Parts: sequence; C-alpha cells; structure tokens
Amino acid sequence: MPRLPRCFLALAAVFLMLAVDAAAQRLETGFEREVNRFRWTSTALYGIETSDWRFQLRNKFLSDAFILFGDQLRFRDEDRLSVEVERKLATRHVAGVHTRTAWYGLSQTFTQEVYGTYRLTSSGRDFLESYLGVAWDRRPRAGTGAALQRPDVGPVVGFGGEIAPRSAAGYTIRLAGDGSWQRITPRRAGTLHLQGEADRQFGSARLTSGIRLSSHRRDTYRAVSFLNRDAAMEAIEATTSDTLEFNLLFETPVFRGISLMSQTDIRANNRFIRTHNAPEAALFFETNFNRRAIDTELGLVYTSLGADVRLAVEAGAVTERRNLANSESLPRSEATQKNNLLRQADYEEGVFGVRGRFRLTIVPRVTMTATASSRIVRHDTPDVNPDDRDEIYHNGEIGMQLRLSRYVQSDVRVFGSWYHAVYLKAERSADNSVQRSLRLRPTIRWRPSERTDLRFVTEVRATYTVDDFVLPGRRSSDQSARELRFETDIERRLGSDVVLRATGSHSDLRLGRLLWTEFAEIPVDTLRTYSMWVRLQTGTRLLADVGWRLFVRTDFDRVLSVRYPLQDADGNDLFDDQGHVRTTTISRPGRRWIEQQGPTAGLVWTVGASRLRLDAWANMQRIRRRLYGTLPDNAADSIRAAARTGTRKLIPTVALTVSWVL
Repeated sequence: MPRLPRCFLALAAVFLMLAVDAAAQRLETGFEREVNRFRWTSTALYGIETSDWRFQLRNKFLSDAFILFGDQLRFRDEDRLSVEVERKLATRHVAGVHTRTAWYGLSQTFTQEVYGTYRLTSSGRDFLESYLGVAWDRRPRAGTGAALQRPDVGPVVGFGGEIAPRSAAGYTIRLAGDGSWQRITPRRAGTLHLQGEADRQFGSARLTSGIRLSSHRRDTYRAVSFLNRDAAMEAIEATTSDTLEFNLLFETPVFRGISLMSQTDIRANNRFIRTHNAPEAALFFETNFNRRAIDTELGLVYTSLGADVRLAVEAGAVTERRNLANSESLPRSEATQKNNLLRQADYEEGVFGVRGRFRLTIVPRVTMTATASSRIVRHDTPDVNPDDRDEIYHNGEIGMQLRLSRYVQSDVRVFGSWYHAVYLKAERSADNSVQRSLRLRPTIRWRPSERTDLRFVTEVRATYTVDDFVLPGRRSSDQSARELRFETDIERRLGSDVVLRATGSHSDLRLGRLLWTEFAEIPVDTLRTYSMWVRLQTGTRLLADVGWRLFVRTDFDRVLSVRYPLQDADGNDLFDDQGHVRTTTISRPGRRWIEQQGPTAGLVWTVGASRLRLDAWANMQRIRRRLYGTLPDNAADSIRAAARTGTRKLIPTVALTVSWVL
C-alpha cells in the first residue's frame, strides 16, 4: 500500500469536521486511477455569516502518485488553504483577518500569509479595502534537498477597490483594481491589476471601451552555475511582466436590418529578467522582452426573419523584440552569442483577412449555411533566422439541413481548405508547400418512435500536401492522407427508467507518397481503428449503467520487435542458471494490432444538491504482431507464435467524484 501524503491525512480530518457540521456549504472529493497514475483531489468550502460576523474557509488539495520503474511511487502533493474572518464594526466599516497557506510537496515548499484587512463600503456596491500583514516562505537550499530549509520572512501590504457602474458625462463607467506587495527578504513579489470600462448610447448606436493594466513580479532562487550548486553560490532571478490591454467596440444600425460593427484591440507586454545578489565573477544574462499587437475589424451584419448574414474585414500586426540588457558587463563573445540567440526568436507579422457567414431558411424544412474566410500573413524575421515567410489561408464550409419528416432529419456539410506557405530566404525555400483538404460529412438522424433514437454519420476526408519544387538529386516529399469514417449512436428506451445505449465507430486512414502530376499515390501505411461501447442504464435518482467497451487499432510499423524463446535443434526451450527460459529479440517491418476491451460500470447518485459519480473500466489490453520479411529458419515457427500470442496487460481505470452540499 502506498503511503498517503501528510497533507491528505490532515485534510481528511478537516473534511470529517465539515461533513458533520450543518453549516458546511460544499465538499468535493475525487479519485482517479489511470495507467501509471493515482490522483486524489479535494475541494472544500465552509462558511458562516451573521449580521456582524463572516467566516469562510476554502481548501483545495491535489495529490498525484506516479508508478515509476521498479513499481516505485513518486508523489506530487499540493494543498492551498485560505481562511477569512471578518466583523462589521459599523454600517460601512468591516475589519478582518485573512490567512493563505500553500504546500508543494515536490519542491518541499511552504508559504504562509497572515494579514489584517479593513474595508470601507458605500451605500451602493462601491468599496475600498486595504490590508497589512506578514508572509513567510520555507524551501530547501540549492543542492541540499530538504536537509536545510531557507526561511524568508517579510511584510505584506495591499489594496483592493471597485466603483460600481455609474453615469458620468453620458457614459456608464466601471472601475476596479487590486494590488499587493511582499518583501520577504531577500526576495520581493508584487501584483497590480487595474481595469476600467465605459459604455455610451448614441441613439441606436453603442460605444464600448475598456482598458486593463497588470503588473507582476516574481523572484526565484537559482544556482550560480550548473557545476557548483552550493547554497552560498545562489542568486535571485527577478522576473517583472507589465501588460496593457485596450479594446474599443462600436455598433450602429445603418439601414433596414443592416448594422455596422467596428472593433479594435491593442495589447502591449514588457517582460524584464534581472539578477540580484550574484557574486561578482558569475555570468548572468539579463534579458528584455517586448511584444506589441493590434487587431482591428470592420463588419456588416444583416438580420431578418429567415436570414442572417455577416461580413467582416480584419487586419492586424504583431511585433516581438528580445535583447540582452547587460551586454556591457559580459565578455564580448558571450554577449554576441546570446544576442544572436535572442534575435532568432524576434519577428514582425502582419495579417489581413476577410470572412463571411451566411444562414438562410429557404422553407421551414430546409436551411442553408455557409462560412468562408481568407487570410494573408506576412511573417518577417531577422537575417539570422531563415523562417521569413508568406502564408495564405482559404477556408470554406457549405451545409444544408433537411427535415424530411418528423422522424428523419439530415445534415450535409462540405468543408474545404487551401494553405500555401512560401519561405522567402534561400535556406528554406525548399520547404515551400501547398496543402489542400476536402471533407464531406453527411449526418442522418432517425427517430421512428419516442423510445428509439438513431444517429448515423459518415465522413470522407482527403488531404494533399505538395512541395512547390524539388531540389535536384532529392526525392519529392509530397504526401496524401485519405480517411473514411463511420459513427453510429443508438438509444433505445426499454422501460420508464431503462435505456440501452450503443455507440460505434470505424476509421480507415490511408497514408501515402503522392504523385501529384499523375494524381496517384504509393501506399505507405493504413491505420484502421474500431470502437464500440454498449451500455444498459437504469434508474433516476440512483442512475447506474453496465456495459462492454471495445477498441481495436491496427497499423504498419517499419521496426517491430518480438521477444521469443531460444530453442535447441530439437525445438526444446533453453534455460539459464536460474531456471528461466532464455529469450532474445528480433526486429522486422510488420503490422501491429492493439486490442482493448473489458466491462464498464457507472454510478450516479443524486441527493438534493449533493452528487456521487463513479466510472470504471477494466481495460484488458493485448498487443499482437505480424512480421514481414525472411525469418531465421531454425526459429521461424517460434517467432511467429510469440508474435501471435503478443503481450497482455490489465489496465484498470477508475474515477470517483463526490460532491456534498450540506
């Protein structure tokens, strides 16, 4: 039995107290068992509120146990707890104490914040809040594991506030903000969020604007070098990120049923990385990152009783820049190399596109839909980066929805896309390619009675990728992918609370080398998948289902390995000194079958607002192989038998979720 994390045991005691207290509001616990992972999750919310007092507790717990080699378990525990106690001092004055605790088992890190709060409220929803307290952080020193803990302690100060929507100069304005700063010596941390929105009506026209400003700073310890991780050789890496966002939306009617819409979004981000408390002889790279983006859209919208048409033109630009901030303090060779690496990720990108959407009800039983879009992208990079390219996208979809009768409905959709990438520098010009894709997806839904519902979907897809040209002496890399897919959903009510459900699918995907001029292909691989799930469901408040699930996949592999027993000239197995059968491995091209099947069960129990859900699947997996090519004469039969037998494995999958609302 694996040991339970300490946080989980402590949390279980908290949950037990919550479960017996009628004032608890919500408690959720969960367990999942997958291939090589166990997961426990818990979320608790407990609160009491009177005319003068308010108490609230929130706790979120996560524990993962991974099965490693040798059946060893590796745990990752996280627990976050917050407690808030507040008392109303007067009509508009509230004071309180808040605490936040976090534990991260993988890094052996513990953080704690305790601060007092004071909030001043108005007759509306306006409020202004401030808080002052202390924070401490304990984590292992570099290279020592959990043997030596580093305690960092310092003050915390913060604020929060909101101005409820109100009118000013014809605008409806909303403002909000919050911020906090920590100085847990020798590190610092801080967050700041400010946002505002303004709306105004000009007759039937509407103007909406918003602005958001955020700033984050986070300090972390890092070793001076990878070769020397002594605790005395640590430095502090400070990362500061400032973001500004602005958006503007304007809508107005222009003619009967036609409206004009314009939208603009502007985003700017600056991120700086600085190193503090570093030895003078140590080399550190301090970087600056700047990103600017603007998107604008202008469109027309037409709406009537049976039609909906939308047309829009969009344009945008993005630029990213990176540079080394401390070049002057570094050796010239190091600064040049680092600057070249940073510049390789810089780029400028411009986008222009048009798109449209159309929906028309021809008659009550027939509806036509269509969407189309085209985009041109210019991606510019510095000289050190050969990724400079132009791209063009065309996408379209046409659909028809038919209601043939009250029993039969049909939906036919055709999708198409065309993508062309052209690299502008000679180093990558051989990667220029065109990709064409076409997909047909008809769907039929048949309801012969109120107890029977059947849905059948067929899909045919073809994708062709063709290089613009082929360099002399090289082989074309043109390729094709063609897929035929079937999906079926069946539901049959056998009684008032008994339902039989069945789902199934089949996919046949064929990959090949494409001969575009002859429009032919040389087959490379065929991937086939089959799936089926049959369930019998019964109950209302206590809903239970049992069933059987099957999945089969087969494909070709250029290198398949099969382990088989060694035999002597008479066909008898050979044994080692410990009495085990001696085996060896052979590799050949071949086809592989992966079969997964087994019983499934589900249970959903609802009591008021509380709920319990259990899902389980006993997945019995078998992998078989068929090798192609010549095999050793003296072991051919043994190899084929081992390949047919394959390998077997039981993979239990369980998920349990419990939500109590008391």
